[in-house]
Amino acid sequence: MSNPQTIAAVSATAGTPTPIFTGAVTAAISFVISNGLATITMGSLPAGYELGKQVTLWGFTTGTYFNGETVTVVSNNPALKSFSFTITHGNVGSTNDAGNTAPSPVQRFRAVRIEPDSGNGSSHVIYVGDKNVSSSRYTTVLYLNPASPPIPTNIWFGGEGNLGQNIDASRIFIDTDSTGSKAQVTLFY
Repeated sequence: MSNPQTIAAVSATAGTPTPIFTGAVTAAISFVISNGLATITMGSLPAGYELGKQVTLWGFTTGTYFNGETVTVVSNNPALKSFSFTITHGNVGSTNDAGNTAPSPVQRFRAVRIEPDSGNGSSHVIYVGDKNVSSSRYTTVLYLNPASPPIPTNIWFGGEGNLGQNIDASRIFIDTDSTGSKAQVTLFY
């Protein structure tokens, strides 16, 4: 394995699938959907929201249909701090919401290791899967208390024996059975 990078622990909130790796996160403050075009307005519009770039969305409380989606920017407006993408959804007037957005990382990794954050000290579980991960739909379960059998206490994507898998870590999400659970993520280049 070469060039490991351990990133900050990722916090999971029950019922809110969260990507394990996003890069820079910018909070959304409102959105509107009109004729198949969704526009999200934020407090700032940093680099990464240019035409053709992909953006991952999660944590929306009203526009929950955005959660877990990775969308392609079709237009942006730096003056209004907004970007737009196509969506198959009915029209929705201007709506305040507090979701998260992040340009999808351009890096792909040889392997990704996810483990419970042992500093939490609780017995909660972390569910790992794709954008639809939940307590009833997951790839694997990680217990924050390693004494909880028979589930593994960490998981590899790509694994040590399958290097060169070209893994997009922004497509791996976690969820939990209660708030405050964390997972530590190590990315291998």
